[in-house]
Amino acid sequence: MRKVTKLFFVGIGAICLGLVWTFTAFAQGLVITDQKVTLPSFQTPLDYSIYLPEKYCVNNRLYPVLYLLHGYGGSHKDWLKAGQVAKTLDRLVAKKVIDPLVVVMPAAGKSWYLNSEKHGAFQSGLGQELPVVMEGLLANKVTKETRAIAGLSMGGYGALKFAFEVPEQYIATAGLSPAVFPNIESTDYFKPVQIKLFAGAFGDPFSVEIFNRENVFTALQNAKTESFPHTYLTVGDDDWFGLYEGTFALYQELKSRKLPSELRITNGNHTWKLWRDEIEQALVFIDSKFKAERAESSSEILGESRDDTVELGIENDHIIPASIVSRNSILCS
Repeated sequence: MRKVTKLFFVGIGAICLGLVWTFTAFAQGLVITDQKVTLPSFQTPLDYSIYLPEKYCVNNRLYPVLYLLHGYGGSHKDWLKAGQVAKTLDRLVAKKVIDPLVVVMPAAGKSWYLNSEKHGAFQSGLGQELPVVMEGLLANKVTKETRAIAGLSMGGYGALKFAFEVPEQYIATAGLSPAVFPNIESTDYFKPVQIKLFAGAFGDPFSVEIFNRENVFTALQNAKTESFPHTYLTVGDDDWFGLYEGTFALYQELKSRKLPSELRITNGNHTWKLWRDEIEQALVFIDSKFKAERAESSSEILGESRDDTVELGIENDHIIPASIVSRNSILCS
């Protein structure tokens, strides 16, 4: 049973399977907020929001998926409200700058996306379990070639760490003003305010050993270089946390290892004004990697001088071909 409470372009409220879901619809995509997903690592369901392509529930195409992580103390709504990412996605898709994709935005509080006594098993939950469970709920087959992860500040740290530690899982990753720092020798490296912002995720009291063990730079040192995810870094030149230093150091390390990476230092601070602009370029970067993988796959399929692209469902506009699946996703109920 579904009860419509608002007009289409304002929002749609629905009662489905005994749960109240809040929908906000846009010209191209559909945003579903305040959803909950059960993961083995958590005693209570995890909050998340999701952006679905306009025709997601009425066709059986396979869409790429981006996991988009919020910053320190944020929520699953940050990218939608402050970041206005749905509007950006709608505009880029409508202008055919990028192809349609699914965007999953989970909540992680102040966890730093780690497993910790203070906050819980967020690395296991979000890094390992969420993609499996979420893609099952989506009824949308996803592989490394169609999966990416990005985030801002603390979420940039989390996105890069997840991608570097499991490079076989993501084709691309993006860190916007990522809160990354080289390995340290003592607590004195950080100002007290930064230690406070770590919020016990690296031990309480703060532990140098835990920090270095869980660091993005350590993940990079231990990473498998084959099939390493394409990495996009961007940071403001006036970042008040000085995150341009760690971001540039990480870029240098990536380049020294000859790993695929790009860096943008832009005019701005550690603010949503910068991230609203920079997410657009990050989306274009990620989309280009999705397209490159599809083009390579299409080339392999057509390698024997075949001229049956219509039968194969391969279209000139690079939309992912339809597959033989039914869209029985609970999100389309």
